[in-house]
Amino acid sequence: MRKFKLIAVFTIIAISIAKFTGPVYSSATTAKSPCRIEVSIAHISKDILAKTGRRAVKVDALSKCNVTQSKVTLTVELWKVGEIGNHFLTLRVKRSPGITMPGRHVENFATFVFCKDRILTNYFGVAYSKAFIAGKWQFAHHVLSRKIIPIHCGT
Repeated sequence: MRKFKLIAVFTIIAISIAKFTGPVYSSATTAKSPCRIEVSIAHISKDILAKTGRRAVKVDALSKCNVTQSKVTLTVELWKVGEIGNHFLTLRVKRSPGITMPGRHVENFATFVFCKDRILTNYFGVAYSKAFIAGKWQFAHHVLSRKIIPIHCGT
């Protein structure tokens, strides 16, 4: 429970900063580091719509690394922006237990929520990961979607 409170506080601060300073960027650092996470802008999934006939808001993320890594865990959360505070909707974890070679990436494209109506709503994604690199656990901290745009999808 404490983890969710910390994440909520972090995202509220990030959203507040974004409103006054511009978008929150999706990579962990502005210069591209050897390992990083990239998070998509929340969007209506055309693939889910085609497969199920239902609209869903979705956020994708991938972990890219230019060194050999193993035991990669990439977690992606979907959040809705609220008037009083942001609302956690869902989370998906992608585990890649084997070895991921340099230049390859681990994808998590399974984080979505079905729309209940077409009310204009703002969503964003948060992603973080851990991997075993050079004999040590390495952690990529919370990275947010680079932009928050309104979507006709109420949840």
